[in-house]
Amino acid sequence: MIQNASAMTTTAMAKLLESYLTDLEGEKGFWRGNRDDVPVFVFSDDEHDRMRLMAPIGVVEELDPDLLHVLLQANYDRALDARYAMRNKELWAVVVHPLATLATDDLPSMFDQVVLLVKNTGTTFASTELVFRSFPDDVVLEPEIDGEEDDEDGGTASARDDRDDDDDDDESDEEERGSDYRGR
Repeated sequence: MIQNASAMTTTAMAKLLESYLTDLEGEKGFWRGNRDDVPVFVFSDDEHDRMRLMAPIGVVEELDPDLLHVLLQANYDRALDARYAMRNKELWAVVVHPLATLATDDLPSMFDQVVLLVKNTGTTFASTELVFRSFPDDVVLEPEIDGEEDDEDGGTASARDDRDDDDDDDESDEEERGSDYRGR
């Protein structure tokens, strides 16, 4: 592999980390330090051309679907370079980037975004002040299921009918389908 003379390497990154982290410790390719009272882990691998900045947010004992929805939505529109990630039951703020093309000028922003994502979890869930909005709040993208026909509004009739049925109580649903779910 031919490397550009200015390509970032693990050795070069090691020299920069003292500028961005306090209480720095570790060894080539794996370091731990603090930024604004948040513990940050840094991994790099020259052979695989990857680097990763990670900061622990906390342990999720039970993954609530509403929380998962908020985290995925935040990854889409308000967590820019930093993202939410799960490792077993641990929630992390993470930036992953090719190592060789990492610009020294990008590092402060990446560290700041990881730290802000940790600090803003539970409030804005944002890594910066910028929030992307591609769709109005009332537009919900739903996958099309094979066999459904589009109605004249462009949506699927059965998906809309399913949402309307959510207001009915479970007993009437059970009466409609009978006690055996397989019988129709």
